[in-house]
Amino acid sequence: MASAFTRLHERVTDGGLGQYLPLYGRLDEKHQYAYKLLFPALAMMFVVHFIPVVWGATISVMGVNSNYIADWTSAPFVGLEHYAFVMDPTTTIGSRYWYSISRTVLWSVGVLVGTYVLGLTAALLLNQEFKGSFFVRTLLLLPWIAPAIVTLNVWRMMFLSESGIINHALMSVGLIDEPVFWLLGDRALWSMTIAHVWLQFPWVMIMLYAGLQSIPQQLYEAAAIDGAGRWGKFRYVTLPQLKPVSGVVVLLMLLWTMIDFTTPYVMFGGSPPSSVEVTMVYIYNFSFRAFAFGRGAAMSVGLFVVAMVLATIYYRRFIRSDFEEETQ
Repeated sequence: MASAFTRLHERVTDGGLGQYLPLYGRLDEKHQYAYKLLFPALAMMFVVHFIPVVWGATISVMGVNSNYIADWTSAPFVGLEHYAFVMDPTTTIGSRYWYSISRTVLWSVGVLVGTYVLGLTAALLLNQEFKGSFFVRTLLLLPWIAPAIVTLNVWRMMFLSESGIINHALMSVGLIDEPVFWLLGDRALWSMTIAHVWLQFPWVMIMLYAGLQSIPQQLYEAAAIDGAGRWGKFRYVTLPQLKPVSGVVVLLMLLWTMIDFTTPYVMFGGSPPSSVEVTMVYIYNFSFRAFAFGRGAAMSVGLFVVAMVLATIYYRRFIRSDFEEETQ
C-alpha cells in the first residue's frame, strides 16, 4: 500500500496530475504545489470513505443475511427488493423506518438550533477583550476536547431520576416536587438533544469566532457613524458578514447529526425508547440483531439520500445564492 501511494505521489509531483484534472493545469505554481502536498492524504481519505459507500450500496441489492456472513459475495442478487420492503410504510419495519427518520430530522433541527445559538453566544463572548478571557476560552473548549463517550456518560448520569444531579438541583430550588424521568418518553429526546448540543457547540463557536475575527472594523465604525447601536451593529453588520461561515456550519452540523450514532447509543444503549430511536440506532439493531444486512444497507442508503436531498436544498437556497450575490 505504501509503495503504491509512493508511486502515485511521484507521478503527481512529476506534473502528471494535469492530464487527469484539467482544472489543475490552470492553477499557478504555488497552488499546484499545495495540491501536490495534499493529494496523498486526500487520496487516502477518498479510499477510506469511498469503499464503505460502494460496499454498502452493493450489499443493499444482495440478499445478505445470517446464511451468508462467511461469504457475502455468494448471496443472491435481489435488485431493489430491499428498498421496496424497508420503505413501504404499510409494513411494520417500513413504518418504524420512516418514524426513525422523522425523529432523526427533528433531533437534527433541535441540535442545529441549540448549537448555533449557544455557539454564536460563546463566539461573541470570546470576541470581546476582558480580564480572564484566555481562561474563559479554555473553559469553553473543554466539552469538545473531552472524549465524547466520557461527556455523554456524565450527562446520562446527570439525567438519572433518583441519583441525577439535575433532579436534585431542580427540587432544591422548588421547580419540581418529585424526580422526573428525563431518559424516558418524550423527555428523552430533549435530554439527548441537550447532551449533543453541549458536545458540539465548541466547534460551532470556533468557526463563528473565526468569522467574527475576519469582519473589518471599518464596517462597525461606519455603522456607528450612521447611528447604529449594539443591536444595529449585530443585525446589519455581524449577521450578514457571518452568512458564508454560518452556511457551512449549518450544513455540516445537519449532516453530522443525522448520521450520529455515538450519542443515542451511549446514553440509551442498544434498546432506546421509541422517542429517541433515530435512524442510525434502528439500522444498527436491525442489521446486527436480526442479521438482515442487505435490508440494513438499504436503510443506510435511504438515510444517505434523505441527508443529501436536505443538504442540496439548503446549499442551493442559502450557500450558493450567497456566493452568487458576492460574485456579481
